[in-house]
Amino acid sequence: MATPTLTPAEVAELQQNAKTPEQLGIEMRVTERRISFEGVNAIQADENVTIPLLRVPTDQPGAPGSLYRVPVMTATVNGKSGVRVLLDSGSNRNLFGYTSAHSLGIPIIAGLKPIAGYGIGGAVDNYAAVIDSIQIGSVALRKVIAIVGPDAQVLNFMRGLQDQAQVMILGVNALRRLSYLTIDSLRGKVILGATDSYLPDDTLKFMTTVPLHWVGELPAVDVSIDGTDPVLCLLDTGGDYGMILPRTKAIELDYWKPGKGSVTTSRGVGGASLSANYLITQARVGGETLDHIPGNTTLVGPEPGGGQVFLGNYMLRHYRLTFDFKRSVLWLER
Repeated sequence: MATPTLTPAEVAELQQNAKTPEQLGIEMRVTERRISFEGVNAIQADENVTIPLLRVPTDQPGAPGSLYRVPVMTATVNGKSGVRVLLDSGSNRNLFGYTSAHSLGIPIIAGLKPIAGYGIGGAVDNYAAVIDSIQIGSVALRKVIAIVGPDAQVLNFMRGLQDQAQVMILGVNALRRLSYLTIDSLRGKVILGATDSYLPDDTLKFMTTVPLHWVGELPAVDVSIDGTDPVLCLLDTGGDYGMILPRTKAIELDYWKPGKGSVTTSRGVGGASLSANYLITQARVGGETLDHIPGNTTLVGPEPGGGQVFLGNYMLRHYRLTFDFKRSVLWLER
């Protein structure tokens, strides 16, 4: 599958409707090395909000959490209600496909060059944009920085979500000013904690915590694989897979070497990539042991996260998962 691209007509339309930072009500500074913004990504949250998850079932709907393959909810974006939003802890950017951005009236920022977005399959050119408002219950996000890219980028990412409707991909890091975020795939709901400290669910039988780190705006925890020394592992609620190991780690743990294991095609934001597949015996996160984890390693081209270990939603959805931003802790409950 080829890397998704915007057509020349789509690029021309985006540029025609682009707005300057002044028109968007934000401040922007551009240097040779970086672009910085002020007056963006504001959150107003006065009370906790509980939102139902949309059903995106797996092929094992009877397993815990498996009615919710990835966490998708609805929100009001730029005044339009019912917009599907994927809560993706594996993305440090907020992403729209071209058609969705066009229908919601989301303008790109005038004068900026395309931004390369990297993921499974390669790199995709996207354009920086500003969402005027995202309303999730009573929680309001204002002047949210996002990127707009090809429709296929989002559709590949969702791999046939229900009726192929597009979603907005919202990075969990956009919600870090909250006290906490709970994705409860066991009961089909999301809780946005405004200011109160998180309290575990005492009706569940198991609970463990592990320190929460941030790597390039992505949440990560220490994970021990097969009893080896812990390594930082990025958490990816938006990815329907078990665990991704970089090539060096897969070789070190004897899960893959050239000519060993089955090879399949993996899909991601950059299109398709060849991957080796295997079964990881065990991984330990805090006080929890995960057994028999489907693993894969990208064999060709850039590796996800520049060669990081990833834990996907195939495993995470079996838990009530809480990103405790206030305490810098990840809670796993079941």
